[in-house]
Amino acid sequence: MGTGLIHLHNALRWVVLIAGVVAIVKAILNASAGKPYQKGAGTVFVASLHLELVLGIGIYFGVSGLAASFRADPGAAMKVAALRFYGMEHLLLMVAAVVVATVGSARSKRARDETSKNKSARTFFLVAMVLLLLGIPWPFRGDGVGRSLVPGMTAPAATGLQAPSTAQGPPTVE
Repeated sequence: MGTGLIHLHNALRWVVLIAGVVAIVKAILNASAGKPYQKGAGTVFVASLHLELVLGIGIYFGVSGLAASFRADPGAAMKVAALRFYGMEHLLLMVAAVVVATVGSARSKRARDETSKNKSARTFFLVAMVLLLLGIPWPFRGDGVGRSLVPGMTAPAATGLQAPSTAQGPPTVE
């Protein structure tokens, strides 16, 4: 079940990223053309982000050995890149992205004029997208952090991470 959740979380990342790009582009085009704000793309972006967050929290507290190792000894885990990333950095960046996108969606719906609505959506969604891109475990990241672009495939950077052991402390990277 854990592997399935992780694969679903990985696959849903693409829905989030595509929806985010579409929402940002629509807000930019609508603002430049003086068109009214269209909340559909932004709603899909924020809704998929919320679903991704729920899955991520389930993985973090339910099946992730890396997160469990981080929570067991955060001080020692901060010295291991993969544990620090999955135990803290990924979580904080993604929660921040969800908060920023949600606030942006609410502000863009409540703005007084259409230009303000589009500009608010553009700005908040763009900041959320930057946070997402920083927090995704891309395959080119080293130190056991990288994950594959496609669920179920192995990322070269992730193959050297050893499984956590309760007796030895945090895992090491070969």
